[in-house]
Amino acid sequence: THRLIINLTYYAPQQKEQKKVVKSWSCPLHTESGEMSEYFEFQWDMRSKISDVRVGGNKKYYNVCNEPTEWNQALFRIKELIGASMDYALKDKSCYHDNDFLLRFLFARKFDVDEAFRLIVRYFAYLQKNQAIFQRLSVFDESVQLALRDGFPGILPERDRRGRKVLVFFTANWDPALYSLLTVYRAMLLSLEKLLEDKQNQANGFVAIVDWSNLTLQKSSHLNPKILKLMIEGLQDCFPVQFKAIHFIGQTWYLEAAMAVIRQFLKEKTRSRIKLHSNLSTLHECIARDVLPTELGGEAPPFNPLEWYHTLLASSQENTNISQPRSYYITQATVYSTPPPSCIKNGNSVAKKGANDPARNSLLSLDDDL
Repeated sequence: THRLIINLTYYAPQQKEQKKVVKSWSCPLHTESGEMSEYFEFQWDMRSKISDVRVGGNKKYYNVCNEPTEWNQALFRIKELIGASMDYALKDKSCYHDNDFLLRFLFARKFDVDEAFRLIVRYFAYLQKNQAIFQRLSVFDESVQLALRDGFPGILPERDRRGRKVLVFFTANWDPALYSLLTVYRAMLLSLEKLLEDKQNQANGFVAIVDWSNLTLQKSSHLNPKILKLMIEGLQDCFPVQFKAIHFIGQTWYLEAAMAVIRQFLKEKTRSRIKLHSNLSTLHECIARDVLPTELGGEAPPFNPLEWYHTLLASSQENTNISQPRSYYITQATVYSTPPPSCIKNGNSVAKKGANDPARNSLLSLDDDL
């Protein structure tokens, strides 16, 4: 007989000192000849650097599904920094009591408390500096609805092999005549805010796929450099999100001007995470085909942007129970119990051009300024 020996190695995260625990199982594997053969041994190390979180500067790893005491220690330390801060950006310290909110920043900086605190300061400064972007940021905004329905962004149902959510952007679907690049950014912020409610997303981060195929020269002229800079500043330096990889597919020669603008604002770490693909086969080496839709040569069903749009709609109804909106969440400065009248016509949501909406007008003004 063959005998299978399995050694299971795992690490106990709740202990003060991380202990390596090994368990072994063995069972006979009979061969057709009935002869005894050599042992086959399989070792499984369950300490995963992908789904685990490093706390502070030490070398311990903790599974994201647990809540180690170090989380509480990190929260205590970051609250001390917030309470003592004289920075004008932190004049409103109401986030002090919201552990879920603070954990977003700790995860984004791998529980380096000082770095997480600096990220919080930049977050609030960015919100104060760009208030028009966040005015009435809601799934009920008619222009945001159009962007979401076109898949800006699209969120794939399955995670990649490293547990990361995958965002997709099919740029050929963009209609600049209906909504601007700034609106695409607003729809993206709205989506990320929802995704960050899941601690697995906070810890594992995201992957973005941008398909530039069939983006016309005329459409590419609407890639406003100042808005691109605004987007990079927010997503790279101010928001508690981790983009672990950004995949570009089918970029054309006339996109080089936009790419040049993007590159000059990217940090070296971010640049290293951008992967250019001349074909889908190299993309499949990075992301498994069973995760990707058919449009990207995958084995999953065709991409349906309405799935994520409906998820956000359902979520917005759940949030109507919030009695006191928390202004430090970008989507809770304004809470709707029902869609605004401008979004409803004969029971369907519509984009109403030229609606007398102060928030919309301020955004149009911002577009003109940029």
